[in-house]
Amino acid sequence: MSFVRRFFSRREPKSKIRERRLAGTRPASWPRIGIRIWLTALFVLVAAFAGATAYEVVRPILHDTIYRASQANFQQMGQQFEQEIERNRNFTAQRIQNFAAGHDVQWGIVQVANGKQKQTQGNINEEWNPTVVQKAVETQHAQYSKPQRIPSGVRAGQQVDTYAVPVNLSKGKKGAIVFVKFYAESDIGNVQAAMGNIERLAMLAGALALLMTGFAGYIAADIIARRVSRLGVAANRLATGNFEERIETNLKDEVGDLGTTFNSMATSLKDAFRQVEQEKERSKAILNGMTDAVVGVDGELNPTFLNPRARELLESSDMDFHTRLQELLAKSHYSGPINSEVETGDRIIEVRAAPLEEGALAILRDVTEQRRIERAKAEFIANASHELKTPLFAISGYLEMLEDEEDEEVRAAFLKDMRVQTDRLQNMARTLLDLSRMDANAITFRTEEVDLEELLYELRRDFGYTGRTINLYAEEDVPPVVTDPTQLHRMLTILLDNAIKYSEDDSPVDISLRSEDGHAVISVKDRGCGIPESEQAHIFDRFYRAQGSSRADGTGLGLALANEISNHLGGKIEVQSQPDVGSTFSVSLPLPTPAKATSNRNIS
Repeated sequence: MSFVRRFFSRREPKSKIRERRLAGTRPASWPRIGIRIWLTALFVLVAAFAGATAYEVVRPILHDTIYRASQANFQQMGQQFEQEIERNRNFTAQRIQNFAAGHDVQWGIVQVANGKQKQTQGNINEEWNPTVVQKAVETQHAQYSKPQRIPSGVRAGQQVDTYAVPVNLSKGKKGAIVFVKFYAESDIGNVQAAMGNIERLAMLAGALALLMTGFAGYIAADIIARRVSRLGVAANRLATGNFEERIETNLKDEVGDLGTTFNSMATSLKDAFRQVEQEKERSKAILNGMTDAVVGVDGELNPTFLNPRARELLESSDMDFHTRLQELLAKSHYSGPINSEVETGDRIIEVRAAPLEEGALAILRDVTEQRRIERAKAEFIANASHELKTPLFAISGYLEMLEDEEDEEVRAAFLKDMRVQTDRLQNMARTLLDLSRMDANAITFRTEEVDLEELLYELRRDFGYTGRTINLYAEEDVPPVVTDPTQLHRMLTILLDNAIKYSEDDSPVDISLRSEDGHAVISVKDRGCGIPESEQAHIFDRFYRAQGSSRADGTGLGLALANEISNHLGGKIEVQSQPDVGSTFSVSLPLPTPAKATSNRNIS
C-alpha cells in the first residue's frame, strides 16, 4: 500500500489504543461515593468520637460526685468530732459512743503498736480500713478512706467508709478513734440507678446531637457538593473546548477562590489555545506552501502528515521509491539523521530524514534540475578551461616563434592569428562579465528609437568577413522600436554567430524582419545540425550545450546572455528546430503602434 493510500486509511488513534491496553491491567478502584455521603459520615463520626471521649472523661467524675454526695454526712460528722476534740481534750468512751449513736455510725478505739492494730473498745468488729488508721497515727492528722467493698462475711457486698482521728492512749501508747459507716446494697443500687439514668439521658442527648450533626453535615456537604459539582461541570466543558465557560460565585471562601482561579485559568487557556491555533495555522500554511515535500510518520511508519507537495510527489512516484523512502525513515528512527538521494524514473529526489520522539520526519526535494545545472557548471568549467587554455597556448607559441622568425610575411600571419585568439578571449571574458553584471542589475539600458531594418543591414556587414552568404528579408514599413540598440545588436550578434558556427560552411543563413500581433519579429535561420526537442527547453540555461554543439567552439553562455538581454528589453526569444534540418531563433519586441502588414520584398 502506498504512502498516500495508507495516509487516508482510517486508523484507531494511538492514545485510544494505549488506554485500551492499560484498561486490562488497571487495578479495580473503590466504588464511587458522593461527597454528601462521606462528608456527612465524617461529621457523624467526629461528633460520635467527641461525644464518646467526653462521656468517658465525665462519667468517672459524675460517679465520684454521686458517691461524694452520699458520703457528705459522714465527712461532716468527722469534722464535727474534730471540732469537739479541739474544744475538749478529755473525751471519754461514753461520749464517743453517744456521738457515734447520734450520727448512726459505729465506733472503736484502735491501739497501734509495732505495725499491728488492736481494737480496745467500741463495736466496729475489725471492719475498718487499717491503712487509714496507720496513716492517721503516723501523720497525727485525721484521715478519711474511699468507700471499699466488703468481699466476705456478714456484710459481704456492702461498702464501708473509715474515719480515723489520732489519740494518745494510756502508758504512752498510740492509737486512733475510728468511726465506720456501712452502705447497704440498696444504697449502692440507688447510686448505680442514678448513674444509669444519667447514662440514658447522655445516650439520648448524644443520639440527638448525632442526628443534628448529621443533618448539619449533610447541609454543609450539599452546599460544598453543589459548588464542587459546578466546578466539575465547568471543567468538563472547558476540556471539550468551551473556553467561554466561567464560574460565578458570591462567597469569598476557598471554593470561591478556586472558582476565581478557574476563571483565570480558562482565560489563560483561551489565549494559549488561540496562540496555538494561530501557530498551527501558520505552521500548516508554511508547510503547505513549501516547495519541498514534507512527510511525517509514526513509530510504525504510518503517515501522520503529508503536505500538498508530498502528496503530489508520492502519487507520481513508483513503488520502489516508496519502499526506499520507508527504509530511510526506519533507519533514521534508530540511527539518527540521514541525507540521501533516491532516483525514481528520470528524477533525482534528495531525502533528508530525521527521527522524532515517536516516528520520523522526511523532507523530500526534487534536485534533478539542480544536479543538471551542477553537471553543466562542471562541464562549463572544463570547457572554459579548455577554451582559455587553447588561445593562451597559441599566443604563447606564436610569441616564441616570433622571436626566431625573420620573414615579415610569416610574422604578419602569426600576429593575425594572435589577434584572433585574443579576440576570442575578450569575447569570453565580456560574456561572463555581462552575465554577472545583469545578475547584479549593474547594466543600465538606454532606450531610443531604433530602425530595425538599418540595424540588420549593419549586422550583415559586421559578419562580412566570414564569407558566409547572409540573406536578409524585411517587410516594408515595419515601425521603429524603442529599445537599447547596443544590447539589441549584441543579442542578434550572438544568434547570427551561432547560426554560422553550427551550420555547414557553404550553407546560407537567413535573417528576416516582420510585424506580428503588435510586435516586431526578427528571425535568424540556419540549415545546421538542429536541436533535439528534449533539449530545446534547456538551451537558454547557462552552461548548457546541446548535442552536436561539440562541433563548434563555445561555452554554453551565448544563448543564456541573449535570453537575459531579451528579457531586459521586454522581448522574448523562441526557437523552432529539427535535428539535421536546422534551427530558427525568433526575437519579438513590442512595437509602440500596431504595425501594418505588407508584402515581403527580397533585399539580398
